[in-house]
Amino acid sequence: MPERHYRELLRYFIRKAGNGDAAADVVQEAYMRVFALQHGGGTIREPRALLFQAARNIWTNQIVRRAAELRMLETLAVVRDDSVPSVEREVIARQQLAHLLRLLSGMPRKRREVFVLVRIHGLSYAQTCAHLDLSLKAVEHHMTRALLDCAGYGRPSGH
Repeated sequence: MPERHYRELLRYFIRKAGNGDAAADVVQEAYMRVFALQHGGGTIREPRALLFQAARNIWTNQIVRRAAELRMLETLAVVRDDSVPSVEREVIARQQLAHLLRLLSGMPRKRREVFVLVRIHGLSYAQTCAHLDLSLKAVEHHMTRALLDCAGYGRPSGH
């Protein structure tokens, strides 16, 4: 695999990311994927194009994952809101995630589906209505109940 593309690819992603470490991680992952393809017997006709495409895919996936993580953290704030230093906050966030997963598993299926689509995947109420073939009133009701379940108000979910 020509390593001459490394610097070009790194410069490109430093400009995109604004962060040398993040760019280096993306480029390294792209090279690992292309090397794996090559060692798996794949023929690579245009290594530069493949490296750039792999790196763009990795970068896009990271952006999507970060957005989902931010939505998840916002959702966890519904379960419990703490203003704690970052290392402790991460541990607490993991505990809160486990708690949220327990809460979700106790919710009726439709309530859980609505909550996940709106709070985790970021769909609007209208998009959720269309996706689940529900009325707006039903989506609003399920979200209200789900938020109350997460906040610990009312009767336990599923009853």
